[in-house]
Amino acid sequence: MHAHNDIRFGLLLTTARREGQDESEVFARTLRLARHAEDLGLDDLWVTEHHFNPAAVGSSALTLAAHLLGATSRIHVGTAVTVLSLHEPVHVAEQTNLLDHLSSGRFTLGVGRGVPGAEHDVMGRGLGSWRAGVAEPLDRLLAALHGQVPHVPDASGADGATLRVVPAARTRPHPPVYVAAGSPASLTVAAERGLPVMLFFDKGPDAKAEMRALYERAAQEAGGLPVPSHGHRHAFAVFAQVTETERETAQLMRAQAQFTASLNKRPGGPSATPEDVARITDKLLTTQPVGSAETCVDRLLQHISASGCGRVMCQVESAGDTASVLRSLERLATEVLPVVRQRAGTVPAGAGADV
Repeated sequence: MHAHNDIRFGLLLTTARREGQDESEVFARTLRLARHAEDLGLDDLWVTEHHFNPAAVGSSALTLAAHLLGATSRIHVGTAVTVLSLHEPVHVAEQTNLLDHLSSGRFTLGVGRGVPGAEHDVMGRGLGSWRAGVAEPLDRLLAALHGQVPHVPDASGADGATLRVVPAARTRPHPPVYVAAGSPASLTVAAERGLPVMLFFDKGPDAKAEMRALYERAAQEAGGLPVPSHGHRHAFAVFAQVTETERETAQLMRAQAQFTASLNKRPGGPSATPEDVARITDKLLTTQPVGSAETCVDRLLQHISASGCGRVMCQVESAGDTASVLRSLERLATEVLPVVRQRAGTVPAGAGADV
C-alpha cells in the first residue's frame, strides 16, 4: 500500500435538517460537532452550500466557515464547496484572503459548480453558466488570489487600470484551492491548473482510482507534474460511522440515500423514485465505511489506497439526533482513525507536514 505521511482526517458538516428539527437546532449541532472534532484531534472541518432545500439549511459555506474559524483555535476549516457560478470570483478571492489572515492560515477554499438547481436561475446566470463549468470563473478567482485583476474598460473603450486585491493573501502564493471533480471535464480543469481535487460520495474506490489516473494524464499533457501544486493532496468524502448491526447500517444508508436524492431534485421536478433510493442505498452499503469498526477501517484504507488522496472528509451525521451524532464522531475518532493511520503508515498531520 502507498504510504501517506501527511494524511489528514476531517469532518464534513452538511447542516442537514432531519424531520422535526428547526434551523437553530441544526446550527447548534454543527457548532457542537465542530468543537468536539477539534477536541478529539481531527485535522479539518468542511462545510457545504445548498440553496432552497429545507433538508440542507447551510446557504453560505463561506459564512459558516468564518463562524467556525472564530469558534475554534487549531483545526483547519474549508468549504466543500463554494458554488463558484453563484458568486463573483473576485469577491470570493477577497473573502478567502480575509479568512486566511483572520484564521492565521487555517482556511481552505473548495469550489465547484454544484448541482443544476433553481439557484442558478435565481442567483446566478441561469443553467447555461452551470453547463459551462468552472474554468472561466476559476481562472478569474486564481488571478485575483495572485493579487491583481484587470479593470473593465470604461465606456470610452480605453484600457482600465490594474486593480490590486486587498487584502493580499497571508499564505503564499495563495491559500489552498480545491476543485470539486465529478466528471472528467472538471478533473481536467483542475489538473491543467495544478489544483488538487475533491471527490464525493458517488465515487467508490475503483472510480477514485480511475479519476486519479485521469488527473495524472491530464496534468502531464498540460506540461505539469502529476501532483497538485503547493504540496496539497487530493481529498475525498465518505459517510463514516461505526454501527452495531447490519440492520442499523442499512437504515442509516437508506436515510442518507433519501437525503442525497433530495439534494439533486429541482423544485417542481420529479421526486426520486423508490427504485432510485434503493439503487443509491445499495451503492452506499457496498462502498462506504459504515458498519463495524473493522469494516470502517478496511473501507477507508481501500479508498485512500485507490485514490492517492491525502485528505479524508468524513460525514457522520446520518444518525440524526445530536447525542447520537456526537457519539458517532467519538467512535470514529477513537476506534477507527487511529487504526487507519497505523495501517497506512501515517502520523497525525500536526506531527508532520502541514497541508
